[in-house]
Amino acid sequence: MNDKSKDKDKSKKDNLILFPLNKIKNKSKATGKVHPAVSKKIEEQLTREFVEGNVDDIAYTLLDKFVKMGIKTDKFTFTADLALAIDTIRGLIYRDFDKSHPAQRLADKMVSLNVSGKNKTARLNYNEVLGIKHKTHIPLSKEIEEELKDLADMGDLHFTSDFDLNGNNGKNDDDPKDKA
Repeated sequence: MNDKSKDKDKSKKDNLILFPLNKIKNKSKATGKVHPAVSKKIEEQLTREFVEGNVDDIAYTLLDKFVKMGIKTDKFTFTADLALAIDTIRGLIYRDFDKSHPAQRLADKMVSLNVSGKNKTARLNYNEVLGIKHKTHIPLSKEIEEELKDLADMGDLHFTSDFDLNGNNGKNDDDPKDKA
């Protein structure tokens, strides 16, 4: 670094005027501390924006796939069926964030799970919701069930968020090894 660039850096530092700390009236706001109720509200808003944005992306991707498959997407019944499917996906994602959604109650009422070791199977029962006799069936193909089994076998993988909604300034109170 030459002398001119050192002088420029020094002059930039010399031009910095710090706000007098004794003039700050509400220091909790100035130090970045947020009231827990406000923090929770911000977390809920960010979660909602995250979920809704990703559900929109999933919906557009599905719609694009259906168009490419030649499905008649202009029918009213298609729109109704897609709306139900997308709202169920919305409930699935909200459940992952421990947030309530009506589609979760529908799934809880209609779907029975059978867990045998790491193998999971799901059975749909429309009788509980519609009050009609309908043959109980398995909604997932063998390939998807195998994929779910493979994902369950990868239980030692951990996700680390890029941002901290709890306000810990990047510090994690929990040891990731404890989460499984």
